[in-house]
Amino acid sequence: MTDKRPVAPPPASGPTPGKEEGAASGPHPYVVAQVEEPVRLPEWMRQVGTEQELDRSEQRRLAWRRHRGKLLVGVVALGAVALLGATVVVVGTAVDGIRTATSPTASPSPGTPRDSFAGTPAATFAAGEGGIHLPPAHATGPFSEAQVRTALDTTRRALVESRLSATMLHGRPSSFLAVLAKDAGSHLSPYFREADFRHFATRMDRSFRAKKEIRVSGKVSYEATEDHEGNRVLAVTTRFSWVYAFERLAGEAPPEADLVVVRDTLVWHLPHPDDVPPSARGLWLDSATAVHWNARCDLLRRSGFLDVEPFLGGARGPARGLPLTEVFDPEQTARVPGSC
Repeated sequence: MTDKRPVAPPPASGPTPGKEEGAASGPHPYVVAQVEEPVRLPEWMRQVGTEQELDRSEQRRLAWRRHRGKLLVGVVALGAVALLGATVVVVGTAVDGIRTATSPTASPSPGTPRDSFAGTPAATFAAGEGGIHLPPAHATGPFSEAQVRTALDTTRRALVESRLSATMLHGRPSSFLAVLAKDAGSHLSPYFREADFRHFATRMDRSFRAKKEIRVSGKVSYEATEDHEGNRVLAVTTRFSWVYAFERLAGEAPPEADLVVVRDTLVWHLPHPDDVPPSARGLWLDSATAVHWNARCDLLRRSGFLDVEPFLGGARGPARGLPLTEVFDPEQTARVPGSC
């Protein structure tokens, strides 16, 4: 049920050697060849001092003799380049194929975490303390702008330590209590010993299966007023929805079946320093109300620990036909079906 509880009073061989000439007799050294038929020279070669233009076929033969070595080298080089290019293409294609086959987009890994908040209003909520937005600080009543800013910043720290921090989630409230005024910390300590803190703090048992991310949405407002003892106080009201995602154990279920929504409305007091003793100066928690949706109510009431209600099936899911916007809305203060 929705509870409202007052909880406060006040990062290189040389050239090859030539063959030696023999001493044997032979033809006259100057006789080079015996020719039975004289060599016929072209007409143009018997004309001294004249120029003769080569025809196209002779030009081609001459050019081929001069450059065939270079051309052969070029052709071989081009062939090598082409072969190398083809090899690169083949290897590249094979590598691309391997990459494609192993790419997460081609075949998603079974271990890829899913978005636990998709399909619910919490998909638009900010993650963690990014969802706690403070209003501008202005001088209010007897409180200066600096005092109001201090009150807002301290309240934000208290919210983070009570609903989001690992220390609190794992069962150690010391960081939260240290944010408060000395007397206020002493006053709230018994609530943790008696497991009666669910209205303003979240703790999980050792079998906690929640993910690290928690979604948050809400608002903060403030005003100058007096407490029940007549002390001047800056009252800071916080109204938030805290959405905790738990791991699905088995089977199919609606997206909201893995979520627990805690909606709370807390009123914090910062007494005027002139009205209270030093041990009472700082933040106090004046009252707290909270609704827990899709939680194990029996465990919550017995130990204060938060866990998700097991999904047992059903066409409508844990919302039981109620619009999810209403379930997740921090402005809703009334109980909804499936809440405690």
